[in-house]
Amino acid sequence: IVKQSPKESSNHHEESPEHKRLMILIKVLFLAYYGSLGSLMPYLPVYYHSLGHGGLIIGLIGAVKPLTTFLVAPFWGILSDRSGDKFRILKLTFLVSLIGQLLVSYSSEVHFLVGMTLITAIMNAPVKSLIDSMVMDNLCEEDRSQYGRLRLWGQLGFGLGSSGVGVLLSRSQAGRFFSAHQPSMAPVVEGATMLQSFSRALYNILIKFWNELTGYKLLFSSYAALSFPTWLCLKAFERLEYKKKQLLRVTSNRDKKQSSVEKKKGGAHILEGLNLLIHNGDALLFFFLVFVVGTSSGCIENFAYVRMREVGGSGKEMGLSRLVSSAAGAPMFWFSGPLTERLGADRVLVLSLLSYVVRFFIYAFMRNPYHGLPAEAMRGLTFAAFWSTGTIYAHRISPPGMSATMLMFLNAMYGGLGQSVGAIIGGKLQSKFGTVKTFLYSGIFDFCFVILVVMYLHVRKDSSFRAPKPMMPSDMNTKL
Repeated sequence: IVKQSPKESSNHHEESPEHKRLMILIKVLFLAYYGSLGSLMPYLPVYYHSLGHGGLIIGLIGAVKPLTTFLVAPFWGILSDRSGDKFRILKLTFLVSLIGQLLVSYSSEVHFLVGMTLITAIMNAPVKSLIDSMVMDNLCEEDRSQYGRLRLWGQLGFGLGSSGVGVLLSRSQAGRFFSAHQPSMAPVVEGATMLQSFSRALYNILIKFWNELTGYKLLFSSYAALSFPTWLCLKAFERLEYKKKQLLRVTSNRDKKQSSVEKKKGGAHILEGLNLLIHNGDALLFFFLVFVVGTSSGCIENFAYVRMREVGGSGKEMGLSRLVSSAAGAPMFWFSGPLTERLGADRVLVLSLLSYVVRFFIYAFMRNPYHGLPAEAMRGLTFAAFWSTGTIYAHRISPPGMSATMLMFLNAMYGGLGQSVGAIIGGKLQSKFGTVKTFLYSGIFDFCFVILVVMYLHVRKDSSFRAPKPMMPSDMNTKL
């Protein structure tokens, strides 16, 4: 018997039809899911602004979802890891959060918006992390290190979704012009009066339906349409998981018992894994930096497009900005793996904070909507490196049986606590000092914080950021 080398085995694995289908499925999933997010999320602050709400209310609504995510996501992670049925939780939360997000467009009342946003946030909290966990669990170790090359399809989807909707928003006024100049429906043949009446009624219904979709209502329709292929991809992953379970049933009873014991052991030590996290200095520093990045993101994402409107921007310029951001981020996702291995997760996060400093100043001094394009390009570059690095690092340091929990904790610190704090602080600053000074003060704060972090990292040189390993009880003595 001639044994294959690990490299030959890996090459054979990559060329197999099953592996190719898996890669295509992951790419389509990221493209559709993040495309749906791109068609709605960047425009929600502008949508609230169009309803007549000020910066304080926009900041409040913007803080509801991330704050709820921070509080709820870890519990969803523990539930999914303990139950072992991630797909049932993922499908339930995805559908309910989709319905809740669509209902946000039903009323402009503040209490209704806050309430629906809260319900949506509770159910949406685990979706993104469960998708990442599902993808990582289906990849081999070599493919996991190249996660960024798969995630770039999500970046492209986000850019295409946001830019496409931006173009539709800028042209949506055509629907009102069209309805205001309805063609004459006078009957040509006297016996066709009933048919003419039916045609006129159908025509009016279609025009009314189109007018309902124009303006910012179009955002929610696009979000629903792009969520459908995401659902199909989730069902495809579920079938793939079912086939894996069927294959496991043909193994020996000894292997099955051993697998069952390991699975239960991993689920039973959730609290022990959280205790390891609390006592691991590198992990705490990592998640704290993620929190600060999230705070900056919460401020800039909620008011960047408000600032763009202040200088005359429309849906067209907003869509173009997101397209530039996604196009700039795509190559960074591709090279994020080697970049992380060379610099380490800590330095990547510091560079991400520096980019926020520059972006804050660009938005503060912009006088034309197109002046913000360099800031959007920087957003794509740094977010690609940041998120890919964070996902890989969090997955690698996860204790046994806690991959979903650790990824949700990552999402909770960035998209939960961090963005909620940023949205609240940004909202208060914007309502009191205006958008320009909000960005100036935020940029100065981030710059001072980066100096402190660089000084600390210079003093503490021995860390595991470049070679992360699963947290074990032996790491309890690691100090800050």
